[in-house]
Amino acid sequence: MITNLTYEQIRDKYQFDKHIWEGWHVRDFIDELEPQLDNLMEYGYDQYSEPLFKTKEEIKNWIKSNLRYTLKALREVTKYFVDKYDRMPVASWSTPDGSSVLKLK
Repeated sequence: MITNLTYEQIRDKYQFDKHIWEGWHVRDFIDELEPQLDNLMEYGYDQYSEPLFKTKEEIKNWIKSNLRYTLKALREVTKYFVDKYDRMPVASWSTPDGSSVLKLK
């Protein structure tokens, strides 16, 4: 989970400033995808659904299909989101083991 890190630690860990393509950096791709992915993870398709993705592979495939222009940023962007959502508290449903924390496989 990345919430305990400072912005500088997060920036360095995920190489936000790494140039990918024609002025686009890792952070630009994250900024592009984050609002939509946050919504899907929090509410699924509607406010009563489970998070849409429950595995790292599902997140990776969604990112791959939604990245514009290039797939070069896939590794850094995927790592950021997997770390962000792993052990995410989920209020609207509980996991099969009865907890209310998402553990990505």
